[in-house]
Amino acid sequence: MTSYDPERLVWSGPRVAPLFDPGRSLGDILFELLDRNPDRVLQIDGDTDRRITRGELKLRAIRIAQHLTIGGQVNDIVTIAALNSGSLASLVVALQFLAVPYNAVFPNFTHGEMVGIMAQTQSRVIFCDAWNYEAVRNAAREAVQGEFKIFLVDGEVDGVATVDELLMETGSEQDFSPKIVADTSKAIYSIFCSSGTTGPPKGICLSHANKTSSFLPAPYNNPTVLAMGSIHWLSTAYMLDLVMFYGGTVVTTKQPFSEDLFFDLVERYRIDLLNGPPIQAYAITHHARVKQVDLSNVKLWSIGGYNVSDAIRDSVDAILPNGKSYTIYASTESGLIAADMAKRKRGAIGTLFPNVQVRIVDDDGQFLPVGQPGELWIKRYVAFPGYLNNDQATREVQDDEGWFRSGDVGYFDEEGYLFLVDRKSEIFKYVTQVSPTELEDIITELDAVAEVCVVGTPTLDQSAELPTAVVVRREGSALQGEEVVKFVEGRVMDHKRLRGGVFFAESLPKTSKGSLKRKEVRRLIMEELNVKN
Repeated sequence: MTSYDPERLVWSGPRVAPLFDPGRSLGDILFELLDRNPDRVLQIDGDTDRRITRGELKLRAIRIAQHLTIGGQVNDIVTIAALNSGSLASLVVALQFLAVPYNAVFPNFTHGEMVGIMAQTQSRVIFCDAWNYEAVRNAAREAVQGEFKIFLVDGEVDGVATVDELLMETGSEQDFSPKIVADTSKAIYSIFCSSGTTGPPKGICLSHANKTSSFLPAPYNNPTVLAMGSIHWLSTAYMLDLVMFYGGTVVTTKQPFSEDLFFDLVERYRIDLLNGPPIQAYAITHHARVKQVDLSNVKLWSIGGYNVSDAIRDSVDAILPNGKSYTIYASTESGLIAADMAKRKRGAIGTLFPNVQVRIVDDDGQFLPVGQPGELWIKRYVAFPGYLNNDQATREVQDDEGWFRSGDVGYFDEEGYLFLVDRKSEIFKYVTQVSPTELEDIITELDAVAEVCVVGTPTLDQSAELPTAVVVRREGSALQGEEVVKFVEGRVMDHKRLRGGVFFAESLPKTSKGSLKRKEVRRLIMEELNVKN
């Protein structure tokens, strides 16, 4: 449970010793762990049913590491822009054996986004798939200074090397040992891309000690977990980590999310643990097929990555005969922060994870006590090293003591439960502050609503912003804006009413991680208003 120091105004999760010595590299730990139960299946490719054991994955990773000639220097960075096919896990482990950091990027990044992040990393070794090879090659030609080499993880293109070529026997597999890392708190194992909600994606550097210190005793008993999406999502990468470090089997797929695919994989492989964003949970629970699918094996379903309403939690719990949902609050920079796996409290995110501390801070930098909302400053066991080649951005979000300014607004109650109010940058004012996600939670209670985004649109004199909703109707719905306005009006204070109106769209713009692009939504509304005027 969360404890509170009233003198320092600091909330803390319990102190728990990590399972592994943070001074050891990931490659060193995995080299040992994969020898345990080497015949146990670690990965199933849900698209082909191809199964890879722990021992086989280690052997494949060793061969890839031996064939690669990238050296293993800390400042060498490999780019991975590939879907979650059967060979991806072996590649990631090989890079960890070599202590070479990888930058996992969204395979569907636009040309500009791909160029932007490649210009930061300057990767000379790049992995992608056949389907996005041309896009990745063109971006690399524009961004990378000097020569580079591309390997295909999945598929074939004439004249292009493949991961399969790196899996050939070397004859010296038994002689291989992972690279020694001198300072695991500084040596980078991966670089994830920020969501891009506040500008072009930044490279979020995570160290070996960041990851090793996050593994704690857990109640997992060789679960079968489902990983949908590419590893540029930290949640997808975590599912792979979970089975490698704790035991169990991960089912992967390179197909895009759909409700039918989800149902097929959960039934076929008897999935125990699930995770995903609330938009997917909503789609699954409201699908016509959900009542015919056997979900009896699902024990835990974590929902995170964006605001999770009680309505979504209730709908998930209603379809799990032997399991339950729980929320996770996390960020790439700070890792796991809070969850309510043990006990749910409506409206709350939950209590703090072990080895996490949080302060609530107002706009003047003053620390706030129980019940008062402010920005969450977060401190974890090992602070993240910063943004790639961007010291200024790092200093803006993290101080010398390791406190990370999350940009999220929230508060703790007397029981130590964390409540999130909103992103600091997304709150707007009409008379007083308005939280977009509060209104979105209400609007999504309407069965006719598939998705919604609330933003503030300026009054004519620019003195305030009017709460305005953009709604994606469910298929077959004839929902009208007046219905939404009246539904909200009866449930909120006067200043939160939808005075800016309701607009309808076929879809909402999102980042590669599924977060709403509120600035883009607002821009589209303003364009439509200008046309009407």
